[in-house]
Amino acid sequence: MEQKVRIFICEDDPVFTGLLIARLARESDLEVAGTAVNQETLLAAMEIVAFDVLLLDLNLSDRQMEGLNIALELRGNHPSVKVIVLSSMEEEEVVADTLSFGGAVNYITKQFLDDIPEAIRSAHLGLTGIHHSSARKVLNRLSSQQALELKKKITPKQIQILKLQDAGYSRKEIADMLYYSEYTINNELCKVSSVLKGKFPYLEWLRLKKHNSKEILQLAKQLHII
Repeated sequence: MEQKVRIFICEDDPVFTGLLIARLARESDLEVAGTAVNQETLLAAMEIVAFDVLLLDLNLSDRQMEGLNIALELRGNHPSVKVIVLSSMEEEEVVADTLSFGGAVNYITKQFLDDIPEAIRSAHLGLTGIHHSSARKVLNRLSSQQALELKKKITPKQIQILKLQDAGYSRKEIADMLYYSEYTINNELCKVSSVLKGKFPYLEWLRLKKHNSKEILQLAKQLHII
């Protein structure tokens, strides 16, 4: 007989806990090993109860983000436990930080109760996949962080030059407008090209030669630098 996946629930809302237990009871390969309402009761239970997957709420007993503290501790001390966060919180920063720093394998908003059993099976098998309720938030967060990191490497002077080029001015005209030499303008654009090459070394960079302003501008727009 195939061994069941043992699940532990850490949730302080008794109504949701009851709904969750009832939903999981319909799955013959899943078994609820126990429940806890906060970090203390969870850690105490872990001394005597073995389980494979933890279903974890983020806000427990009115303690803001206690669930994230639990996920961090389990990541360090019990890395074999797969953590799936079930939460009503949908902020991009919370979702992304929980999945990255907290080490949770999935993040599902609570209204998708029927999707939880399959997420448990996937987590137990070590399969990757983020629930659709949080996947877009993670991608948006990653995109914002990448854009911010890139913008830190492009100076205000370089952005100004790119914007003037995009407005149709030649390098000589830009040099005159900004009281630089044309050599300085070329040098700043070369620096921009070098930053982009360093950020995306796996792309074809022949198009980013220093004289190919059109391609540099196109990429700068695509990356929201200008």
